[in-house]
Amino acid sequence: IDLANEDPRVCAITAAMPGGTGLMEFKKRHPKHIFDVGIAEEHAVSMAGGLAKQGMIPVVALYSTFLQRAYDMILQDVAMLLHVVLAVDRAGLVGEDGETHHGLYDIGFLRHAPRMMILCPASLKEQDRMLRWAVKDYDGPVAIRYPRGGNCGFDGCNWKDIPGIPGAGSLACHRMGGDVTLITYGTMIGQVLEAAEILSKFGIQATVLRLLTVAPLPLHHILTMLSDNPHVVVVEEVTRGCGIREALSWELQHLKSDVRVDGLDLGHQFITHGDMNSLYHHYKLDADSIATFVKEVCTS
Repeated sequence: IDLANEDPRVCAITAAMPGGTGLMEFKKRHPKHIFDVGIAEEHAVSMAGGLAKQGMIPVVALYSTFLQRAYDMILQDVAMLLHVVLAVDRAGLVGEDGETHHGLYDIGFLRHAPRMMILCPASLKEQDRMLRWAVKDYDGPVAIRYPRGGNCGFDGCNWKDIPGIPGAGSLACHRMGGDVTLITYGTMIGQVLEAAEILSKFGIQATVLRLLTVAPLPLHHILTMLSDNPHVVVVEEVTRGCGIREALSWELQHLKSDVRVDGLDLGHQFITHGDMNSLYHHYKLDADSIATFVKEVCTS
């Protein structure tokens, strides 16, 4: 709403989910700048490309689990190089929304597009800042992925401590340690920081890095922040193969051959419904399970 007040080129597009994506108030304030295309995510993204070519700044608000329907349009109509903002709602686990609504695949297919930038806020403050940056300062295809309800649940980041945010290759260092480096992004940072605190009680000191962009990957920044022991554990709220671990491992080892990269994710399976804490525990992405995994790989 604020961005549309400031710039009449800003418009919103959704596909039969204006309420779920939080656009009802925007519809009241800017009725001529919102387009609900019905259950047609493919058309929503293709239409955004057309609007961008005519000078508008479209923000496409879709659930992560439905964005995959528009993969062709993202790749062919947007990524070559239109200024379209993808607001990827319900990224990651969605709890009681049900097993069809978990947003576990978007990073995997969005990273296919060579020019696509993917931003991962960990707090509402970051989400606001990233959306403003994506609309006003960036001039290409960009996706901002955030959890159900927009409640990212973490407010431990001071923007002033992280220069250049949220541009390409940004990361935040939340903790320094010499035994292992934990890398994560988005809302998993809370579990990872808690795991690092548990590990410290067992004499394992972890560096904790949080990526603000997962495309492109901030490889050189990561290398400069690696602990003395070049052992990396990547923690991701995705289905196996749909995150960044494999790419990060290949790229880091290409630059520094002695880096070892292990990882935790949700495995190669469909995820059931349930409350968030139960799901984290069941699929071993809670702080205790992360700490146990890291202890095992550090001593193997």
